Amino acid sequence: MSGKKIGVVLGVWALTVAAAFAVGRSTAPSERAPTPEDLAAALEAALGEPDVLDRTERTAQLLQHLDSENVTEVAKVYHRMLNILGELAIRPYIAAWARFDPEAALNHTLRWPFQDKMEMGAQAAIEAWALRDPVGALAAYEELSQRRPGLEEVLLFDMLTGWVYSGQGGVEEFIANLPAGKFDTAINRVAAKTLRNGGVEAIIEWVDSITGNDAYSNRFKKKAFQRGSRMAARWDPERAAAWVLKNRGQNYAVDGPRIVAEQWGMKDGRAALEWVRNHPDEDLQHRAAREAFRTWLEADRPSAAAWLESEQLTPFHEPAVILYAKNLASRAPEEAIVWCERIFDEQRRLACLEQAANRWYQRDAVAAETWLQQSPLDEEARRKVRMPPEKPRRKRGPAGRRPERDAADQS
Repeated sequence: MSGKKIGVVLGVWALTVAAAFAVGRSTAPSERAPTPEDLAAALEAALGEPDVLDRTERTAQLLQHLDSENVTEVAKVYHRMLNILGELAIRPYIAAWARFDPEAALNHTLRWPFQDKMEMGAQAAIEAWALRDPVGALAAYEELSQRRPGLEEVLLFDMLTGWVYSGQGGVEEFIANLPAGKFDTAINRVAAKTLRNGGVEAIIEWVDSITGNDAYSNRFKKKAFQRGSRMAARWDPERAAAWVLKNRGQNYAVDGPRIVAEQWGMKDGRAALEWVRNHPDEDLQHRAAREAFRTWLEADRPSAAAWLESEQLTPFHEPAVILYAKNLASRAPEEAIVWCERIFDEQRRLACLEQAANRWYQRDAVAAETWLQQSPLDEEARRKVRMPPEKPRRKRGPAGRRPERDAADQS
């Protein structure tokens, strides 16, 4: 049969498979199941699709047929193409394999000659394994960590992802015993997957299960609450605000108002600041108000500035005024001076004036000096205003050499 005819046959067969899955797997397809050779050939063709959405859809549909009878033929295709495949191709393939034989899928990837591909495949295998059998996946992870220590951290977070999605318990106890270097990242990963899988109420319930358990350390409770409140506030700031208030007075929740205000300010700065204004703990208001105004100013400067200019200023507004003056200092130092003068706290007012005047001095020394002579700044502060800003020093490596940039800095 010619190559053209083979392509037509495989294309028709692939469309038949797609149609069968669209109807549902509960209805038996009228066509025969694909032979291992047919499935392998169809996947090779699908992996060559130029459009990423078409390629992803076709391979996902075809991989639904992967089983112990045809995996050997399919593995030959992926092995041959391995060096040119990326994560979007590798992970679904290994995840499909791990559905029916996770141990074989994991061991297969560990033999791949390319380090980056091997890690992608192993991560997909351990996640899919944990999704269906967290206990078995954990045992495999711990055994592999002893045998190949370099993979311990590579596989940890994908194993946790599958564990979370499995809905089976025990992940919190596991995280609680992790060393410091992995502890924070593990909390972040589990919190993110919990939110993604179940929404705001799920992340709140997860954090509450930790904060309400006396067996867990305050460090664990605080980190979980910080991460949970940030994620919840990004999705639903009003719900997060109510939850934070419910936990008012708890040591682990002390950063809650600041975190909620920061996230809420990006969406609705006015509402965020009104919530902070009415917060019953005045000692937490300063940082929370600053964060709410900062993120509002970054997201919508005209609206944030208009709000501040329209307000009858009180000590509550002080964090916003300081931040606004600092923001103005580099572009309009004279205007920044005016805002600094409206700060109630004397120490903060003088610090603001010094900073703004220094910026003004760099732009217009004559005008700044005129103001300086009649300013409330003392002689030491005036001396600092007249000093040119220090240029940041670039760190150098051994023997005066500049340090090499890491991969994240490479353009």
